[in-house]
Amino acid sequence: MRYLIFALIFLSAPLWGDRYGGHQEREHREKDKMEIHLKEENIRDLGIKVQRVERKPSGKLIKMPAEVRENPSLTFAIYSPAEGIIRRLFVKEGDLVRKGQKLAEIFSPEIAQLVGEIEMARVKTETARRIFERDKELYQQKVIQYTRFFTSKTEYERSKGELKALMERLKSFGEVEGYHLVIRSPAKGYVVDQRVKPGDSVGPDRKLFEVHYHQVLWVYGWSGVSSSNSIKKGTQGKVITSLGEVSCSIDYIGHKVDPKTRRIPVRCIAENKGHILKPGMFVNLEVFTGGETAVVIPKRAVQDIEGKKVVFVRTDDGFEAREIHIEKEIDGYVVVEEGLKEGERIAVSGTVFLKTKLVGVEEGGHHH
Repeated sequence: MRYLIFALIFLSAPLWGDRYGGHQEREHREKDKMEIHLKEENIRDLGIKVQRVERKPSGKLIKMPAEVRENPSLTFAIYSPAEGIIRRLFVKEGDLVRKGQKLAEIFSPEIAQLVGEIEMARVKTETARRIFERDKELYQQKVIQYTRFFTSKTEYERSKGELKALMERLKSFGEVEGYHLVIRSPAKGYVVDQRVKPGDSVGPDRKLFEVHYHQVLWVYGWSGVSSSNSIKKGTQGKVITSLGEVSCSIDYIGHKVDPKTRRIPVRCIAENKGHILKPGMFVNLEVFTGGETAVVIPKRAVQDIEGKKVVFVRTDDGFEAREIHIEKEIDGYVVVEEGLKEGERIAVSGTVFLKTKLVGVEEGGHHH
């Protein structure tokens, strides 16, 4: 009888374990199966691009050719306010400069003469002050007449005015050190144009440098007339380049048709994160218009795994393969009905590698 009880306990042990511990083990196995562990440097080396999930209008996608241009409000042409000779240059073309950084020193005969006049005016003013204070005291003691006191007072006031006018004139030239003008950068940016070298003669009519701030750029697209009617100011767009994608916001739609292209110019303001965009680049501009806002992602981010639509969501340890439900496709994009939330980050390139890492590849290229 005792042997029978032991046998029953032994045979029921797997069922007992499956009931009370096996379910959790399966959950852990399933979770591990859907995760891909990769370090940050591995992701970077493999060239896997990650994009934040956004909500966009899900009605229509308009694609148009476009060109990246400078933002004129962030472009600075730098001139010398006076004639002179370049004595020193502190930067060169291509340098990144900060606001207020010294660019050049210019010796100016005009400044030298003005500084001399100011020194003479200071001496004159100081002399006039002493005479005025002496005559004021003598007048109060009734030693001299009022006309003499008034004359010295008037001369002192005139001297102060002349000195002040000369100082204001010097101030109008900007920063001065000795007889040299100091030229500083008006803003942060890149020196994209350098037109002088030490020893060059310069003046108000000769450009020294051009500094561009490339963090915010304009992207001009050319839309068909019918499509432009559905584009509104404030509509979100995306600049597509071979180096990556950059979000932008439409801030201007042209009012007339370009006679050469027969298209309407559309301007998008782009925050140039990562300095992907460069002025003069030819790119593509994509704008979603119409329909309810929804989670819209690139179709290339989606992989088919065992009959399911899957995306790879970025995690602290790498990526998580997650099933999604697609509502519809819009010319290279898909509208996600379920499975993703705005703000999450997903892989938009390198997804074939992630799929292979997840499911493995048999000889001959078959997944298992």
